[in-house]
Amino acid sequence: MSTKRPPLTSPIHWILDWDGTITNKDTLDALVNIAAATKPTFPTHDRWESVVEAYMADYTATLEKLAPGGVFPTTIADEKRLLNDMKAVEQRSLDRVFCSQIFEGLTQETLDEGARKALESGEVALRPGCVDFLHSVLSQANSETDSLHILSVNWSRYFISSCLRTAGIDIDSRLVFANEFTGIAEGTSSIGEISLTAASKLIASEDKLHILKYLRERSSAPVVYVGDSWTDIECLLAADLGICIRDEPMGSSQRKLAEAFTRLGVSCPRLGDVTDASHPQIAWAQDFAAIHAWAGGYV
Repeated sequence: MSTKRPPLTSPIHWILDWDGTITNKDTLDALVNIAAATKPTFPTHDRWESVVEAYMADYTATLEKLAPGGVFPTTIADEKRLLNDMKAVEQRSLDRVFCSQIFEGLTQETLDEGARKALESGEVALRPGCVDFLHSVLSQANSETDSLHILSVNWSRYFISSCLRTAGIDIDSRLVFANEFTGIAEGTSSIGEISLTAASKLIASEDKLHILKYLRERSSAPVVYVGDSWTDIECLLAADLGICIRDEPMGSSQRKLAEAFTRLGVSCPRLGDVTDASHPQIAWAQDFAAIHAWAGGYV
C-alpha cells in the first residue's frame, strides 16, 4: 500500500463528525439512557421506542415518495436536493422528541455524570487512535488559527464536550458545533427541547455544509473533513479532502454513504493510496490510527 501523501499545505484544518466517526457508533442511545437515569419512574424507554418507530415510518415513507422504487440520484446536484427534501423528516422527529418529554430535566451535572459512566462502561467509545490524533492536532493550534472543529447533528454539544473531557481531551467547547437542549448552555434544567435557532440549527447535510463554509471563510488552511454517513456527504465533497470512516464490514450508515458515492461516480480509494489532493476527492480509512499515520507530516 502506498504511503505517499497528497500535496496539502500545513497546517491542515481538520473538521470531524462525532457520531460514528470520532466514536465507534452513534451515541444517541447513551443520551437516552442518561435521561432515563435522571427520571427513574418516567417511561423513558417506552416513549423513545415510540419516537424511533414514528421516525422510521416517516423516513421510509418520505424517501419512497422522493425516490420511488429506490431509484436514487446519479448527479451530485440531485443528491443535494434529495437530502434537502429529507430535512423535514428530521424536524418532525425533533418535534416528537420534545412532545415526548424524554429529555426534560437534564442538566450539565447529569450530562457530565452520564458521559463519565458511558465512557467507563464502554457504551461510548472513541475509535482507535482518536485520542492520540486529537492531542496531536490540538497541540498545533495557536492563538490565530484553530486547526480542529467538531461538526455534528448530535443533540447536545455539552455532552460531546463532556465525553471528550472524560477521555482526556481538553477541547474548547467553542470548537464544537452541534445542537443543544434548551437550558443546558445557561446552566439550568432543560425543558427537553432541542434549541434550533437560525444560527445553530444542525439537523441535515445542508446545515453541516453551511457551517463548513463559515469555518472555511475564516481560515486559509486546506480543509480535511472526516465523516461516516449520508449526512456527511456534502461536507466530504466540499472539503479539500474528504475521509470516510469505514468498518470492515461496513455498518449500515457507512454502506449507504459508500453506495451514494458509487451512484454518483465518485471514486473513494483507501486513504493510504491517495497521492494527489490538488482537487476535491474522497478516500476512506478504518480509524484515526490510519489517518494519523497518513497525516504524519501535517500533525
